[in-house]
Amino acid sequence: MSNYLKFWGTRGTCAVSGSQYAYFGGNTSCLEVRYDKTHILIDAGTGVRPAGASFLEEGILKIDLFLSHFHLDHIIGFPYFELLYEPNAEITLWTPKSRGRSSQEILQDLFSPEFFPITLKEIKARIHHKTIEENKPVKLGPLTLDFHRTHHPGVTLCFKIQTPHETIGYVTDNEALPGHTKLIDFLKGCDVLVHEAQYFPEEYLKKAKWGHSSALNAAAFVEKIGSPKWLVVHHDPKHIDLDLERLFKLTQKALPNTHVEWVFDSYILPLK
Repeated sequence: MSNYLKFWGTRGTCAVSGSQYAYFGGNTSCLEVRYDKTHILIDAGTGVRPAGASFLEEGILKIDLFLSHFHLDHIIGFPYFELLYEPNAEITLWTPKSRGRSSQEILQDLFSPEFFPITLKEIKARIHHKTIEENKPVKLGPLTLDFHRTHHPGVTLCFKIQTPHETIGYVTDNEALPGHTKLIDFLKGCDVLVHEAQYFPEEYLKKAKWGHSSALNAAAFVEKIGSPKWLVVHHDPKHIDLDLERLFKLTQKALPNTHVEWVFDSYILPLK
């Protein structure tokens, strides 16, 4: 299988472990997009560590790595990404245009001596830094990626990935609220929509404006977009497997005509 999405990390906020999380897993956000000879990773949460080990095992040393934003759960795995320490590796790092500081300056904090024993200057791979912005598509091989701001603290982007045969929306961090017509219009036409549904409705009452969706608000958002398949990621670290099963049933009941799946670590979706 040469064309697929692989979810190396599906947890939000922070990584978790233990028997109660065994089915869905505990790594934070990292998605692999593979199409022909194009190799893309989106986000560098703790899931990027096993992703990097897999790439090395296959001999894949040239990739494009996109960061949706710089919150810790989306970058905390970056220092453990094994391709960084391979002299023959080449990584194009695509990051949102931040307010005031470059991606190099932000990541330097992560590699400071207080937090990590290796500095950015000691990394052996060749890294090319590029910026992504709203409505400025990037073409990589047969794929086209486009970007849009989400409702989340800081500069946070979601992705629309167009293959020759289908379109996938990837939205890990978004508080689904009424009036998000521009984001809804951006995502309309997606054959598959990956979107969070982090909270039970009663939890959301205490966490409104945190930048994440209740399951029912997310379901209403997905319904407006009209995607036939909804994959749910960015699970709350407090939610054990049984909680996520309850949330799955809640969203399934809310959208009976949509194929809904709650995604686990290492889940693979074949692409046409």
